[in-house]
Amino acid sequence: MKNKKKILSQSLLHVVSLALLAVTVFPLLWMVSSSFKTPKELFSNGINLLPKQATWDNYRFVLEKYDFFQWLCNSVITTFGIFAVQVLISLMGAFALNYYRTRWNRIMFYFVLVTMVIPFQVTMIPNYILISNLGLTDTQTAVILPYAANATTFFFLYQQVRSIPKSYYEVARIEGARSTWVFQHVMCGLCKGSVAAVSILTVIDAWNLYFWPLLVLSSPKSRTLTIALKQFADYEVGDNWGPFMATATLASLPVVLAYTFFRRHIIDAFVSSGVKG
Repeated sequence: MKNKKKILSQSLLHVVSLALLAVTVFPLLWMVSSSFKTPKELFSNGINLLPKQATWDNYRFVLEKYDFFQWLCNSVITTFGIFAVQVLISLMGAFALNYYRTRWNRIMFYFVLVTMVIPFQVTMIPNYILISNLGLTDTQTAVILPYAANATTFFFLYQQVRSIPKSYYEVARIEGARSTWVFQHVMCGLCKGSVAAVSILTVIDAWNLYFWPLLVLSSPKSRTLTIALKQFADYEVGDNWGPFMATATLASLPVVLAYTFFRRHIIDAFVSSGVKG
């Protein structure tokens, strides 16, 4: 009787898992399939996952008529900039609050945490005014600067740094090591798993940024892939769905390839850091 209940529960779990997988994967498969369809087939009444007559015209149109590689380069620059600056600042902040004890540490810690509950809409206008006054609008720096510090990234790394015994730091200081050496060789070495895990989350978030780049990037040459998709929406002629789907597919490839090649490292990083995605 117990075995029957166990088999039934496992079967039900598999069915639910497959249903969730189908709901998640189907839009991606539809995007890739639509990128190979002709305009006539795209607007047909039937729902065909596989194109009846596959064509590369949508990809050829995007690569020849638009600055796709410029958009890709801009996305890579902004993503790498946000990732590098945000993780470094958060890691340095976590190190400072853990190893340099002052009466202001707790106040500073809670002050940073409070920023986690402040929505982007509240800081959007002040950030835009600041970027505008600095003369940085329509540059990649304008996209990177507001994301240079992130309370969530800081809190995640702070918990990991906090778990490191302070005796490691004290022994290194007794041996004459400077704080920069301890930060680089002791703390960073012991936080590799957490840094890898939070880096993955940071890269994904930075790659998918839409509203802020749309606000500060105006010229076609400075646009990232996410906001470049807006060019395929024409309110007079109609949406150009074929090239739109082709561009969306190409924009998804870097993340998919990164996960394919670094899948084992990504899973190990999440497991070792105690994060479950």
